[in-house]
Amino acid sequence: MKLFKAMSSKEKANWDKSAVFGFYVYMLLLFIDQSYYLIIERSLISTYLIFWAGLILTFGHHFILNLKTNLFDK
Repeated sequence: MKLFKAMSSKEKANWDKSAVFGFYVYMLLLFIDQSYYLIIERSLISTYLIFWAGLILTFGHHFILNLKTNLFDK
């Protein structure tokens, strides 16, 4: 029994790009938050916001790349 369908090579490439994008989003938000904390001594961005922003942007980027691939590769 298969729970998920197999991804095509384009979908795998899109996921790899999105995962890297999400990682850089996390790093940028953490850098901004830590820099602000070192200067002002209080947090600028909540950890929940950093977590959810990274996840939402990763999956959103993946969705957009797959949508572009499906629309323009036909």
